[in-house]
Amino acid sequence: MKTALLSLIFSAAVLGAKCGTQDCGKDTPCCVKGFCNRNAMYCAPFSCEPANSLAPSSCWATPHCVDHVADFTKPGGSFAQIADYKGNPSTAAYVSQFEPSNAKQANEQLELTLVKQADNKGFGAVVIGTRAIQYGTVTAVIKSGCKSGGVVSSMIVRNDRIGDEIDFEFVGADRSTVQSNYYWHNELDYTKMVKSQPLPDTIANYHTYQIVWAPDSIQWLVNGHMFRTVKRADTWDAAKGVFKYPEAEAFISFSIWDGGSGAKGTADWAGGAINWGAAPFTMAIKSVSVNCFFKGNETTYKPPAV
Repeated sequence: MKTALLSLIFSAAVLGAKCGTQDCGKDTPCCVKGFCNRNAMYCAPFSCEPANSLAPSSCWATPHCVDHVADFTKPGGSFAQIADYKGNPSTAAYVSQFEPSNAKQANEQLELTLVKQADNKGFGAVVIGTRAIQYGTVTAVIKSGCKSGGVVSSMIVRNDRIGDEIDFEFVGADRSTVQSNYYWHNELDYTKMVKSQPLPDTIANYHTYQIVWAPDSIQWLVNGHMFRTVKRADTWDAAKGVFKYPEAEAFISFSIWDGGSGAKGTADWAGGAINWGAAPFTMAIKSVSVNCFFKGNETTYKPPAV
């Protein structure tokens, strides 16, 4: 009996848990949110669930950080639709994460658009980097798409599995600032949000947004001016004996989404229901540059023991 039980546990570990109500098979080995498939939308490391797939190795390996500049003013290997991505980051630095895709490279920029659906809610876009980063500097030239309350645009460095995040967020209720925040292990403490200095209209104008993420601190800058610093040493939680500081290797992403149709707290923060008469709502990105903390050697960092 003991031998049979151990065999069952071993088999479950090798083959993975159920993917929702399915068991992923060899023809559709990768699990994402209860569904199995074999394409980049399912097998890419930023979305694939190793524990629920056919095997942990079904998910594509994570490409680590190398210094790069994605210039969306030029054609080339900066952006691809997810259906065209085969797992080689040298062919596309960023991909649209979902289908149907509301992201495209056009008008010498990367455009993410929020569109109205039949239920009057918005369906937006997410563009995500194909390489993970663990510490470094991320710089993007962005024009927000938040021409109405309820529309949210974001620039995020996040590990979805762990729940560590560093972000910039624009809300339609406020065109003159950008908000900064960070989270540890999905502890969504919105009280830590800090706004930038006043900016010339973030929807009409491009600005340069920068996150400098190091093992001991995070800095947020706009147009070269730093407006916030968080030190790892100041995130110590004595009760839990941990630093509540983002440390997990993460993916860079950009998004536009409907916050106005969310829960009341989210809708109030975003500025209420969307005025669809103000459409189109398009977030525009001219370029993204990444400077890895480890200078492109694809090595990851392990934080010191407490």
